[in-house]
Amino acid sequence: MRLWLVTCPDNFAGEYDEIEEMFRRGLTRLILDKRGRGDEKRASFHDYERWLLSLPMDLRDRIWVRGTPDMAEQLDVRGCVCEAESLMGDVPESWKRMDCVAICNTHEQLESLPDWVSAALVGPVFQPQSALGPVDTLGVQFLSRIFEDENKKTPRVIAFGGIDHENLSEISKFPLLGFSLLGGIWNYADPVNAFIKLSRACGCAIR
Repeated sequence: MRLWLVTCPDNFAGEYDEIEEMFRRGLTRLILDKRGRGDEKRASFHDYERWLLSLPMDLRDRIWVRGTPDMAEQLDVRGCVCEAESLMGDVPESWKRMDCVAICNTHEQLESLPDWVSAALVGPVFQPQSALGPVDTLGVQFLSRIFEDENKKTPRVIAFGGIDHENLSEISKFPLLGFSLLGGIWNYADPVNAFIKLSRACGCAIR
C-alpha cells in the first residue's frame, strides 16, 4: 500500500526542504495541488511551473499534478489527478499516454472509468482535517461495498479524506492501492516525522 502526499494548499517557508526530505525518506507519490491567486480555485500552469523549479528535476517522475493530462505532459511530471467525468467519453489519444488518477465520489463513477485510467482516488472517507467546515463523507462502508464482490472487477483504489493515525487501521483491512494524506501530514508541527510514522504504520517502505 502506497502513501500519496498532497501538497499543502498554500506555499510556506521550508516547504521544499520538507518535501525533499520526505522524498529522501521514501516518498514516491506526491500530488501537486495548490490554491490559485485571487478568485482562481487552483494554481495556474505557470504557478505550477515556477513551483516545480524549486525541486530537483529527477523528482518529477514521482509527482502527479491536479490538472489535465495535457498540463501534466507540459510540466513533464509523472501524471495527473482530475475529476472522473473529465476522463470519460471521447478524449484525445495523447491523454492515454499519461498516468491519470480519477477522483471518484460515487459507485457510478468507479464503474464507468475507462480501462486506461490507472487508479481511482476515492473519498472523502472521513472528515478532512483541512476542510473549513463539515463535508459529506463516504465512510468506511463505501469501501466495503467496493470490495464486497470478489468476482467483480475493481479499480485500483486510493482512499482519501481525513486519514490519520487514529483511523488508519479502519482502511488498512481493504486491498487498497494506497491512501492519500493532506491534513494527516501538514497539520503537524513536524510534517516529516508525521510522514515517517504513518509510512511505518501502513507498512510503506522508507529509508
